[in-house]
Amino acid sequence: MIIFLFFLSLILGPLPVYGAESPSYDIQIPPDAYKFIPDKLTIKAGDSVRWHNNSDRKHVLSSVPGSGNSDELEIFSDEFHPGTIYSHTFKEPGEYPYFCYIHNKMTGIITVRGKDQ
Repeated sequence: MIIFLFFLSLILGPLPVYGAESPSYDIQIPPDAYKFIPDKLTIKAGDSVRWHNNSDRKHVLSSVPGSGNSDELEIFSDEFHPGTIYSHTFKEPGEYPYFCYIHNKMTGIITVRGKDQ
């Protein structure tokens, strides 16, 4: 069942999860691949992104230093183990390129628009 849901998410792309809070979008790290699916995502300020580690390797997610609206890293996951989820809520509009600190060819970008855009 989990494998079916994983492949269904690859076909349908990121789907927002609605509730009382702002939408949340899912990004998958597939088994036996060094990539994020999708690798580009546009959301609104206040929305969350959840990275699902479906691989058999640990990862460390980090935004590119100097990106975003402050000197702090917008995204930083520490060790992100297989079978776990890392979530982050983006509060400010901007472009947030990110990568895996361990596997630096794994890259992606989150574009955050204002709430009214």
